[in-house]
Amino acid sequence: MENSIDLKALWNKQPVPQPDKEALLKRLHKLKAQKRRNFIIANVSLIATSAFIGWIWYFFQPQYITTKVGIVLAILAMLIYLVVYNKLIPLYKALDAGQLNRAFLDNLLQIRQREQFMQTTITNLYFALLSLGLGLYMYEYTSHLELAWSVVVYAVTAAWIAFNWFYFRPRYINKNRQKLDGIILRLQEIKNQLKK
Repeated sequence: MENSIDLKALWNKQPVPQPDKEALLKRLHKLKAQKRRNFIIANVSLIATSAFIGWIWYFFQPQYITTKVGIVLAILAMLIYLVVYNKLIPLYKALDAGQLNRAFLDNLLQIRQREQFMQTTITNLYFALLSLGLGLYMYEYTSHLELAWSVVVYAVTAAWIAFNWFYFRPRYINKNRQKLDGIILRLQEIKNQLKK
């Protein structure tokens, strides 16, 4: 099968009504706009959070090494996440709705593969480093509390992390997968018709 097959031309030759193509292009445009917003929000919020954590280190001058290591781990988690996440930007920019061809489908499949890596490996690393960093950071301040209050603080923090991990994370992942998979499914239907 050649790479020069024009799926857009084949799409236009099919007996499928024209609005289906327009609906697909509309969904793709909406997905790209949402991803653009997500990239901006993630970059601004994680950079601002990292700067704020750095400011806390500078302003409050923690005494324990655990606090300093916790701060470094939290910032490192955010920076690793951003570096890998921002590698998706060129892939989304390369999506050209005017060219519904094999390269376009391959690009979407590559985006799906990278997002799956992002949603599993990188997110696991992010949560592990952030949780460890937060636990180490809180040690200096909870060590001055009574044991019961220290346990309460750590329990509430662990509950919040678990809630994010088991509730928000799966919902976000499923929502993103459904949007991208819907577009990919439509394009793969055309690709499969070429094999017949």
